[in-house]
Amino acid sequence: MGRTTGGVEIRARSIRLNFTLEGKRQRPTLMLNGKPIPPTPANIKYARRLISEITEKIRAGTFSMVEYFPASGSPSGMTVKGWLDTWLNTQRIEQSTKDGYNSAIKFWNGATCDDKMSTMGPMMLRSLKHTHVLTAIANRPNLTGKTINNYVSVLRDALSLAVKDKLMSSNPAEDVPRAKHQKPPPDPFSREESEFIIAEAERVYPGHVHNLIETWFWTGLRTSEILGLEWPNVDFSMGQVLVASALVGGEQKDRTKTAVARIVQLNSRAMSALQRQRELTLIAGKRVFQDPRYSKDWKSEEAFQRVFWARMLKRLCMRYRRPYNMRHSYATAMLMAGMTPAFCAKQLGHSVEMFLRTYAKWVDGNQNDVEMARLENSIMSPASPQKRRSSRK
Repeated sequence: MGRTTGGVEIRARSIRLNFTLEGKRQRPTLMLNGKPIPPTPANIKYARRLISEITEKIRAGTFSMVEYFPASGSPSGMTVKGWLDTWLNTQRIEQSTKDGYNSAIKFWNGATCDDKMSTMGPMMLRSLKHTHVLTAIANRPNLTGKTINNYVSVLRDALSLAVKDKLMSSNPAEDVPRAKHQKPPPDPFSREESEFIIAEAERVYPGHVHNLIETWFWTGLRTSEILGLEWPNVDFSMGQVLVASALVGGEQKDRTKTAVARIVQLNSRAMSALQRQRELTLIAGKRVFQDPRYSKDWKSEEAFQRVFWARMLKRLCMRYRRPYNMRHSYATAMLMAGMTPAFCAKQLGHSVEMFLRTYAKWVDGNQNDVEMARLENSIMSPASPQKRRSSRK
């Protein structure tokens, strides 16, 4: 037996610390290169500084047994950061999805909890409470509702696995309320605006960019689908495109966003643009559209948006909208031409329900005026009291 002072137990040939963690007494021996360190005056001084540091971290809820004493192997020593990293490594996901998860994990690791100087990342996993999660969100009022919901979703899934692995008794993120978020409505270009943009592209960026923009406006493909479109999937004889691949995070994937291939029928405008593009890239490789600056496949939307798209809209003194709005423009053009929602939804790769919900404003079209006219006719019908009062005067 040795003598214990202030949590430091000095033994004949070793030094042992003495502290309580989560209601359990811990007595780890200080080791160096696999051997107990001797109780020299310098080592005893070091042990006292260490126990003071450990006590402070236990009080703050940020102490990790595994971090200080790896040989303990105690799962209770897992930190929030350690577990989020472990959870991420278990996920079989696309790189683009992983990038989004990493953003969420970075937020939680650096998110403030009870006091504004501490962070959730170093906290003991079992010490994490519902209050910590809510406080972290409250301390970032600049985040949008959509971003908050995405971040909470990642945390909830990670902690759910921790509960299944019996590292936690309950999930502190389970009942975090969803932040209010209103998805912005589609903001398509008018037919006149579309034609101005196509004409400007032909004038300033003839060839690759002009053909890309006109095809985009008149097929309504998603960004990942049009930049990843390949020549084997373009059938001029049938006048259609098989959408079965996509460019995601700079990588060509053999599936679309919804993992469902579809056939898109080509109208004359899209057909003409693709025929012009055929002369430029059919022999060069599989990808239909290329970055004209380097004669190489597009790696992402960012370069097109920054170098070509934004500059064109600025020259046209046109309100800026993302290139994705060319897809919305095609959807509304079809509806205003009187095409059925079922056909339009199939062209875009939507369910009919999703299509109707997204484009309800244009689905209604002039029908709103027709329906209101029916009500007005009913109001002013011979059976209407207002009509009868008017006839008595």
